Parts: sequence; C-alpha cells; structure tokens
Amino acid sequence: PNAGKSSLLNALAGAELAIVTPIAGTTRDKVSETLQIEGVPLHIIDTAGLRADHEATDEVERIGMARSWEAIAQADAVLFLHDLTRVSDPAYAQADADIAARLSSPGQGATVLHIFNKADVGMDVDVDALAQPQPPGEVLRLSARTGEGLQALRQTLLRQAGWQAAQEGVFIARQRHVQALNAAREHLALAQAHAAQHDGALDLLAEELRLAHQALGRITGAFSADDLLGEIFTRFCIGK
Repeated sequence: PNAGKSSLLNALAGAELAIVTPIAGTTRDKVSETLQIEGVPLHIIDTAGLRADHEATDEVERIGMARSWEAIAQADAVLFLHDLTRVSDPAYAQADADIAARLSSPGQGATVLHIFNKADVGMDVDVDALAQPQPPGEVLRLSARTGEGLQALRQTLLRQAGWQAAQEGVFIARQRHVQALNAAREHLALAQAHAAQHDGALDLLAEELRLAHQALGRITGAFSADDLLGEIFTRFCIGK
C-alpha cells in the first residue's frame, strides 16, 4: 500500500483516474483503463495494495487484496512497485519478499517488471546496489509524481506487448482481423479448387471470391449496416 500504483496509473493515462492520498490502502477495488502508447492499446489495472491479511484495516480491504491476486493471475505482465523511500526498512523488505514468494509460485507465469518508484524523494538509494529483486525481471527506476523514467517504462511495456518499430510502419493484428484473414484464405482456397475443375460453372467460384472479398472488407472497413451495429454494441457501452 502507498507505493504509488494509483499515481503511476494517472501518470501513464495523463488524467486523474484513480484517487491518490497519503493514506495507505486508498485503493480498495480494481481500477481498469485502456491506454494507448504509440497507438498500441494496453489494458492497465490498478489494484489494491498487498499486505498480510491481519494488517488490513477492514474486510473491504481484504476483499480488495483478494481481487488484486485474481488480476495478477490473469495478467500478461505485472508491475511490481517498490517504494524507494522504504526499501531500507526491514519490515517493508520482508513484506516485499512475501509478495515476491507468491509471485514466484507455480501458476504465476506473468512477466514481472520491478518498478522502483518515488525516485524524486529516494535519490540517495542506489537501485543497482540493491540485491537482485525476486522474482527475476527487468528493473526500472522512476517517479510517478515528476514523470522521471515514465518514457522508459512506456517503451518497456511496448516491448512486452510485442510491438516493434519498423520503417514500413506498424501492424497490429486484432483477433477480429486474424479471423477475417483466415476466412478469406479459406474462401480463396475453395475458389481455387472450383477453378481447377474446369467445368465451366463459375457461379460457385464467383461466390467464394465474393465471400473472400467480404472477409477482407471487415478489415479495411467495408462494413454492412448490421456489421457496424454489431461492432458498436460489442466495443462500446451505450447509455441513454
């Protein structure tokens, strides 16, 4: 608690999405936000701070911590925040070790990024001199308050997402695009099979070509009215 998770979320988003106070345990439930970095969408979840159950202030915080572990189990990458102002405190170090042990347990296959936050007030701490944090993972030092190190974190998150800069541009394949490409390939294969028969019946060939063209249209934006409505209601929450 109070390591700066909500401050980091706000800094990455460029908006006050989560409540930030000096009071430990402010975040009780998950706060989710989809951010774009270099045009790449990343789904970020800010969770309740983790500590021993007996240290929780009430049942609500205990439920929040349980939901934190649920989110961690489903994550592709975990940003493990360490407070640079408290790393020399034995009790804090033990709490970090307890969390690390659980992150290293079987079934926790997510990539772990060690983020040493509050660099603006923990300037006298040499991160490189610290023992290699557990579980193993990349180490970054930043200040969510001043923005120091945020760009390095953004680039690290892009690498974790599989993004690579290229002179020809960037291609991001959404699941819907991949499904459309697979459908187009299947229809083209059937069209090729009809053409190979040389039976003069071009109606089936033409139909497969039309379906392949339609599948590609779902990527390029050639939607029918029904397709467009379905996409809108799938991706957005529409209220009165």
